[in-house]
Amino acid sequence: MDNYLTIIKKYLEGHISSLEKEELKQWLAEDVENEILFKREIRNWYTTKEEQQTEPDKAYERFIKTIEPKETKVISLKPWIKVIAYAAVLTGILFGAYYYTTDNQSSLRTNPEIVEVDSTPLDKIKIVQGNGTITYMDFDDTSNIVDPQGNLVVKKEQHQLVVQSNTAIAKVEYLEISIPKGKIFQLTLSDGTKVWLNAASTLKFPQHFTSSDKNRLVYLEGEAFFDVTTNKAQPFIVKTGAIDVEVLGTQFNVSSYTEDNTVKTTLVEGAVAVNDPNSNTNMLKLTPNYQAVYTKGDKLLQQKRVNTAVFTSWMHRKIMLQDESFAEVSKRIERTYDVEIESQNEKLNNTRFTGEFDIENVRQILNVFSETIAFTYVIKDKKITINP
Repeated sequence: MDNYLTIIKKYLEGHISSLEKEELKQWLAEDVENEILFKREIRNWYTTKEEQQTEPDKAYERFIKTIEPKETKVISLKPWIKVIAYAAVLTGILFGAYYYTTDNQSSLRTNPEIVEVDSTPLDKIKIVQGNGTITYMDFDDTSNIVDPQGNLVVKKEQHQLVVQSNTAIAKVEYLEISIPKGKIFQLTLSDGTKVWLNAASTLKFPQHFTSSDKNRLVYLEGEAFFDVTTNKAQPFIVKTGAIDVEVLGTQFNVSSYTEDNTVKTTLVEGAVAVNDPNSNTNMLKLTPNYQAVYTKGDKLLQQKRVNTAVFTSWMHRKIMLQDESFAEVSKRIERTYDVEIESQNEKLNNTRFTGEFDIENVRQILNVFSETIAFTYVIKDKKITINP
């Protein structure tokens, strides 16, 4: 393998692919000298980064464990510097249920339920029509949504909702779809744009994009991945309340949760313009593999190069971390598993982690963290308390 230095660098940076892992494994098995070279590159990597020297032998063993197909052992890694600790990478554990589910499935209905406004089920898709009609739909429902006149509004197709275009509508009629904590779901808008909504997210959009409109406007609260249908005459704009993201046709992720201090726009393919609607000078144009980060407090808009897989992993029911503090990670765990986490352990809260979780339940996630920073916790109902 001639490109072993490139692949080793990708491994150390944390964005090596599964195929490249396998190539590296085969290369290491070919000659004992290759193992020596691998350990040398590990040592050089951390020396040039001015970090404490890691132990090449242990780093080599960790790599081998992460690519063993039947490996299910939780691997504990010690911090290499004071604020960075590398969590175990669990690629051998089968993903069973990414989101929180209850044991009682008998209560799920087979048809959508029209309910009063003051009734708010926490485990259903919420659909609000332009006339104020609210529908709560189970994730396994097969029925469609219609308006009071009997016109088809949303069609349920397998595991997604497909919005029906109605050209007879003279004015813009907005739909609002909300996904609860612990769930993710896919939508197809009337122009063919595909949207994946993450847990605890809401998207408001026109049922039909009329040709007379200058732009295709949608409003996001939470997180979503967009695969936008190209229409050069009618740019697609995602409004978050803090920033606007304008595209013609592209793939990108926007994370804009109310409780987060930042809004992150991550570009996978194409090009987008991110701007602060309150400032004509605060604007960035992104190219693939770059992310725009808007800080709400000081209204600062910056960009950086990222591994996009980290910020789109939720679509594949995984959690990927890259130099994130537990305090930051815990918010994602709360939304992913529909739980509440109260951590009284300051050492844990301030420790930063990099890793990938392809794991079955929240208890196993916490056990991985406890292998790096020892702590105990109590789970009561949906409340998790981490002790000092």
